[in-house]
Amino acid sequence: MYLLCFLLVMLSPVAFFAVGLLWRLSPPTFLSKGLVYRTALTEKSPEAWKMAHVHCAKLWMRIGLILSVLSAVLMTVFQDAYTKFFLWLIGGQMAIFCASALLVDTLLKNTFDENGTPRI
Repeated sequence: MYLLCFLLVMLSPVAFFAVGLLWRLSPPTFLSKGLVYRTALTEKSPEAWKMAHVHCAKLWMRIGLILSVLSAVLMTVFQDAYTKFFLWLIGGQMAIFCASALLVDTLLKNTFDENGTPRI
């Protein structure tokens, strides 16, 4: 049972890293479907779309590596109480995911106006 919980905890950091690596190697084309960072602002200009995916890729690769190491260490340290601890750890990972999306959105709002044109 511990192994299953450990794998569940490691799922989102690995997904962070995998999506970041995928977007770094092959960013999605403008207004493509599927696995993309899509907001109202990114849909208004190709520059905003590209910037969002470039910054998400960098951020998510870093977050994925850091969360992988941190999660593995914490699951090992709290191995005796893992049944109570692993859900808190997954919740923390999801909070970091939401915070990363807010960071990218804030960067876009500071760089582009509401029409998607770059601010001078």
